[in-house]
Amino acid sequence: MQQGFQPYTSLVNRTFTGLIIAQFLAAFNDQCIHAAAMFYAIRTNTLTEATAISLMPILFYAPWAIFCTLAGYLADRYSKKYTLVFWKFSEVAIALLALIGFWLGNTWKTPVGPWLVLSAVFLMGMHSAFFVPAKYGVMPEILPHSLLSKGNGVLESTSFLAVILGTVAGGMLSDRRMFKGQEEYIGLILLALSVAGALASLMIRKMPAANPDRPFPGLWPHKLYGPLWHNIRILIRSRPLALSVIGIAFFTFIVAFMRGTMYLHGETRSPRWDEFHISVIVGTVALGIGLGSPLAGWLSGRKVELGLVPLGALGMATAMFLASFFLDWQPGLIACIIALGFCVGFYFVPLYALLQHRAPKSSKGDVIATSNFINVTGAIVASVCFFSLIWAVHKARLTPEIEQRDNLYVGTLVSPIEYRNGRPAYYEIRLDGDPPRLLGFGESSRNEPAVPLKHEDEATEPRPVETTRVHVDQDELLVVSRLEPGRRVVVSSFVMNLEGHAVVHYVLRPEGTRLTPVYDNRGLPRFLFIGGSVMTLLMLLSLCRMLPDFFVRSILWLRAIGRYRIRVFGIHNLPAEGAAILATNCERFTESMHVLSCTDRRVRFILQEKLPPEEQTPLLRFLAQNTGMILLPAHSLQRTDMEKAIQAARETLAQGDVVALTVDENLQLFGELLGQLKDRSHAGLVPVYCHTLPDPHRPEDPKRVWVLIGEPLAGDSSPEEAVEALRRLKEKVYDGSLSQEEPLSAVHPAA
Repeated sequence: MQQGFQPYTSLVNRTFTGLIIAQFLAAFNDQCIHAAAMFYAIRTNTLTEATAISLMPILFYAPWAIFCTLAGYLADRYSKKYTLVFWKFSEVAIALLALIGFWLGNTWKTPVGPWLVLSAVFLMGMHSAFFVPAKYGVMPEILPHSLLSKGNGVLESTSFLAVILGTVAGGMLSDRRMFKGQEEYIGLILLALSVAGALASLMIRKMPAANPDRPFPGLWPHKLYGPLWHNIRILIRSRPLALSVIGIAFFTFIVAFMRGTMYLHGETRSPRWDEFHISVIVGTVALGIGLGSPLAGWLSGRKVELGLVPLGALGMATAMFLASFFLDWQPGLIACIIALGFCVGFYFVPLYALLQHRAPKSSKGDVIATSNFINVTGAIVASVCFFSLIWAVHKARLTPEIEQRDNLYVGTLVSPIEYRNGRPAYYEIRLDGDPPRLLGFGESSRNEPAVPLKHEDEATEPRPVETTRVHVDQDELLVVSRLEPGRRVVVSSFVMNLEGHAVVHYVLRPEGTRLTPVYDNRGLPRFLFIGGSVMTLLMLLSLCRMLPDFFVRSILWLRAIGRYRIRVFGIHNLPAEGAAILATNCERFTESMHVLSCTDRRVRFILQEKLPPEEQTPLLRFLAQNTGMILLPAHSLQRTDMEKAIQAARETLAQGDVVALTVDENLQLFGELLGQLKDRSHAGLVPVYCHTLPDPHRPEDPKRVWVLIGEPLAGDSSPEEAVEALRRLKEKVYDGSLSQEEPLSAVHPAA
């Protein structure tokens, strides 16, 4: 780290404050322009409703995949302050482009206006593709490891709060009661917010570049995307990184899958939910995340608390399962979605903190950009899975097809289709025949037909035209493709029995096109929610295969609240990857659990339990022994027990994981185990000292537990050298030197 810049010891500092404000306004503008551009494209008949809904995510997230390697390169090659400030000022230019697009489309009625607005969505996606790796990558540079979880809790809660506010604002500002038809005012608001965010980014202090000598990869595809595959290999090779990236990618997958499920559910309501309605309900998950994320950060204490991940995953699965029973009761459904978001905070915050902590210092931005690429891939896979599943269900006739009445009316579309909240609200067609007859569907904002009608052979004033209104609610009108006035069209209809009454839906399509089948999907969302719950449980099982003691950590975290106040020193001395041997002074099961809870690696304890357990923990002991712990009795040790322990330790080290050994007084057991292992492994030896003591000043407070992780010793170090290293760590406990040292990690705040 460059001299003159040190991580802050508190979240209250100008750099973190400037980052939070800048990223909040960036996330707000992302979602606001996303929603406003979609409604504008539909209103101006630039895109159909279905096309706009499908295209917007592609426009926004495609740059995350296209520019992932460049984003990582810039985040590591230069100071992250420059990246953050540059892209915040670029956001000002993008907002100005959106403003020009709105103005051209409304004032000059030019078709280029809406396309400029849509291009602004793509550019905002590109802005995020570069901004996000720098945003997350800068966190471990401006905050110490002990504040990463709390900092991420604040970062995620404000980010998701901005998402929901931006989504709601984009829909509200596009409403006819606000700026519908005057969207240039939306552009002015976005421009003002982007300027405020750019100024806030100037509060961020300059920090040194993580890898200033990194060469530019080049623009040829094999060179440009070569680092992507290299980073993916790094992620796969490191178990903590693979755990975090896979877990985060699943979060992106399940959010995209559930959003598609909510759209499908909204289509089965009466009246149908429009895009704004669905976005608000789905957006309430951000409210839950905004509550759960800071709480998860606080409950993590001063470490990456992986024990929260299984609790969050179980909560997510439960919330989705319960939501399947509340689909017909909107307050209950919203409560389940908020609960889902709350649990997501417990699941998400530790995984992102782990990614930031364990990513190599010289390439944190690169690794996070690669994680973003995997996340986008997860969202794409979710969409493909969702639509493939729906297609398969329809082909298998698991949902009934609804009979349609075709060629109900055939004629010519007279005027542009009116849209309201992204849904078709009114259209008029001239029916074939003489005299001419004008038929209007829905509720128009006009009192008269859009255009006077006359036959081609009439050179004088047109004859009176019979005008008929078909009063249809806007949510019961469907338009299957983009249609211009003068186009020959066909109106068909079908009836759905929704919520106890029959609802007639009118479908408008170009003449000569095939009638699209319609299916009764009312029962499908329930099974999709249950499917999401099952997928979450399967993902949790997959993560447990990577870290078998996941549930042990959860129980340890729950048991520690109100009992222990654990402080960890030297967590940076534990290797992030590769085999390692921990030489510990642990002689009780409880002490070994304290050490386990302070690590983010897969650890197999071979514990010589000389002293009886301080308290009865049958469930915890059972889970620990079934996830790798080996208990060796001190007084009745059999040779077969030793051989099993040695074989298990060799297998663990061969897999690149960590083995923890008890250093006994006469070194007989430790010496034999170490002698059997060091000849067959290149693992380093790391001394770990665990000390438990009551608080002398406040006896009613929980016990204090200090875990000291010393500097690694050479792999061929003798048992005596390990004992000496533990002795030096013990001296630090009693000589008072630790009181002047800020712990690199502390866990389990007392209740």
